[in-house]
Amino acid sequence: MRPRYRRIHVNLIVAFLATGSIIAAGLIAGRAVLFPQVNSPDHVDAIVVVAGAADDRYVYARHLAETGVADRILVSQPSPGGDDSYSTAIEAYCENSPVIARDGRRIQVECFQPDVSTTEGETTAATRIARERGYESLLVVTYWGHVSRVRIYFEQCFDGPVYVTDTPRPTQISRKYALLHETGGYFKAFLKPAC
Repeated sequence: MRPRYRRIHVNLIVAFLATGSIIAAGLIAGRAVLFPQVNSPDHVDAIVVVAGAADDRYVYARHLAETGVADRILVSQPSPGGDDSYSTAIEAYCENSPVIARDGRRIQVECFQPDVSTTEGETTAATRIARERGYESLLVVTYWGHVSRVRIYFEQCFDGPVYVTDTPRPTQISRKYALLHETGGYFKAFLKPAC
C-alpha cells in the first residue's frame, strides 16, 4: 500500500473510532439522564436538597425525614435573584425549623449558601457542612434528569455513602430540555470534577 493511501486509510479508521466513541458516550450519558439510578435508603445522617424550581423536592425531603430516613435536612439556598416567589418559598421552608414529626422527633432544617450558584457549588458547600457535622451518609433529593450528575459530584466530594433520589411527582421540565442540558452537565462532571 502506498504511503498516501495508508495515511488516508489510517485517518478513516481514526475518524470512525472517534465518531463511534462520541456516539457511545452520548448514548451512555443520555441513558443516565433519562433513566437514572435512584436510591431509597432506610436511614442516612442527613438529607440534602439541591436548589430547584417548581417541583416537590422540598416537600418530598421533609416527607422522607418525617418517615424516619433522617433527622436533618440541608437545603441549598442560592442568593436571591430571578424568581422572587421561589426565593420567598425557600426562605419560608428554611425558617420552619425544627419540624416535629408525627412520632415526636425533631427534624432540623438547615439552609446554606452554595459556594457558587451551581451544582458543583452546592456539592462542595453541602459536603463541607456534612464533614463539619460528622455526617457519614447522605441522601440527595433532586429532579429525575439531574440525578446522575448530582451523584457524580457528591461521590467526587463526599467520602461516605451517597444516595440520590428524585421526586415522585413529575416536574414540568421536558425530557428534551433535560437531555440536552443535563447530558452536557454529565460530561462536564467527568471532565471537571467538583472536588
